[in-house]
Amino acid sequence: MTRYCPQCGAVLARNRVGGELRNHWRCTGCGRLHHDHPMIVLTTFIACGKRLLWVQRALPPKQGAWAIPGGFMELGETLAEGAARELREEAGVVLPPAELEFYMMGTITFINQIYVAFRARVATEDTFAGSESLACRYFSREECPWDEVAYPEVNDAIIQAYDDLDSGTFAIWHTEMTAARYQRHKVRQEH
Repeated sequence: MTRYCPQCGAVLARNRVGGELRNHWRCTGCGRLHHDHPMIVLTTFIACGKRLLWVQRALPPKQGAWAIPGGFMELGETLAEGAARELREEAGVVLPPAELEFYMMGTITFINQIYVAFRARVATEDTFAGSESLACRYFSREECPWDEVAYPEVNDAIIQAYDDLDSGTFAIWHTEMTAARYQRHKVRQEH
């Protein structure tokens, strides 16, 4: 967080609400509140048969490593619109937001992120690597380049997606990742 107000340039001070210091700031000049919120990451698990779509990252961080398509939500988007945009930009897969089914959500406190994952099925493995991707491929669990995964800290969620594909039964999942623990639980069973 910056120390100065982007509106008037005055110093920012921690805001006090009801006598308690909060994790947001108030401008000492114009009084405007400034919040430092978690970023929202949108991911989409796209299945074709028993294979999931992966993209090879063209941009840092983790350039050259493989990841499930996703990225940060932008202003003015719904969650599904942002996930559909990221999927189109990274892998050339065009799906209407209404076709994306809510699948997982969680918090990653140590990097100040909230993630929301959707899932969908496609009939063909047609892809087109966008400017943010070096390549796109569908991998079965056995084909997946596990030693080249960009974010191995979320491999449990990816393994869960492969488990759900194998069983043909999908649940809705909630995950909490902190520096000290990783906890995922089923919220609701889907078929």
